[in-house]
Amino acid sequence: MSDITNEKKPLNSDPEILLRKRRNADRTRLEKQELARQRQEQRKKEQIKNKKKFIRAESLVANSLATSREKERIKRISKLEHKKLKGDVSHLPSEKNFFLKVTEKPQSEETDDLIDEDEEDGFEREKVAYNGEEQLLFVLRVKGPVAASIPHKAYRILSTLRLEEVNTAVFIKLTETTFSLLKIIAPYVIVGKPSLKSIRSLIQKRSKIVYKREDEEEAKEIILNDNNIVEEKLGDCGVICIDDIIHEIATLGENFTKCNFFLQPFKLNREVSGFSSLNKLKKLEQREVEKKTRKVSNASTAPIVQIDIDALIAKIN
Repeated sequence: MSDITNEKKPLNSDPEILLRKRRNADRTRLEKQELARQRQEQRKKEQIKNKKKFIRAESLVANSLATSREKERIKRISKLEHKKLKGDVSHLPSEKNFFLKVTEKPQSEETDDLIDEDEEDGFEREKVAYNGEEQLLFVLRVKGPVAASIPHKAYRILSTLRLEEVNTAVFIKLTETTFSLLKIIAPYVIVGKPSLKSIRSLIQKRSKIVYKREDEEEAKEIILNDNNIVEEKLGDCGVICIDDIIHEIATLGENFTKCNFFLQPFKLNREVSGFSSLNKLKKLEQREVEKKTRKVSNASTAPIVQIDIDALIAKIN
């Protein structure tokens, strides 16, 4: 007679965590389908609205002229850089690239009777040659020339730098190559050299990453406030905490590129927002300041305007 074993057979069921994952996945899928349907309906409404929208002939002409000027500016810069690569610089006054540093004059400074033309608006301007050394720059995306569409070449550069949206910003390592790219996108960005204090403030307050947790099917954008995640993703480079990321970026370390692309572009506030009477007045004042500090030149040898980026970060961070 064969022995009868009373072994318990495992139940044919899934663990609770798998059931929870399936429920979450089903809910996420339905939510995405609903959002996609809403976006499609909104897109159809906007298309119908745009078809019925009346556009004045003057607006079309202004848009065409502004876009043509912008394309011509980029064409001049590209032609100049191509000649520099071939060594054909005999017709140029200088082979160097230049920065135009624009800083606000201290209010306590006493003004003399004889004031230079550049200093009449309360700003000091200094033209400085770029010596070719690597530098850290903070680049903030802003609105470009009025009524002009962004040319394809400029948009590709903005996309490469992850600056498709207005009021987003990134750190870049300035070299001779990136200087040429900055000249092309100069009307669409604000450039400055950040201090260690500003770098630390931005990363500690605004840094976000794309991270996939164990109980999630897709990676999501989260706030970077956990050193364990930093060690998990960048530990093989010797970067184990947020302070290490700050150090690598501030000093242009050997892991600068990995740390920089580990972070998402910084999404910053507007300098002035709202529709109250006071905010409207502030917007007018801001436009006047931008006219003085962000003068865009169509010349191929125009310098890149460099402002006091620390003061701006303090306002919009």
